[in-house]
Amino acid sequence: MAEDTKPIVPVAVVDPDQLRDIMARLERIEEKVEFYSSEKCMRAGKSIGRDLGAAYGICAGLILILAYILFVYAGNWVRVI
Repeated sequence: MAEDTKPIVPVAVVDPDQLRDIMARLERIEEKVEFYSSEKCMRAGKSIGRDLGAAYGICAGLILILAYILFVYAGNWVRVI
């Protein structure tokens, strides 16, 4: 006899009430995971923003200091050095 090579797909019978309960629990779990990941991304964004803000502040401060030195002491380089 030749064996049938078609895959057999199992059939599951689930009570509709149990299915609704399980789906509700899965939705709550998904909401918690989504909330956690959004909080984690928000904290990472805040720390990156803080670091970039500090770097931009330092650069702006250096530019202002250099501009002040160039414009105020433009003719008197002996006083600067």
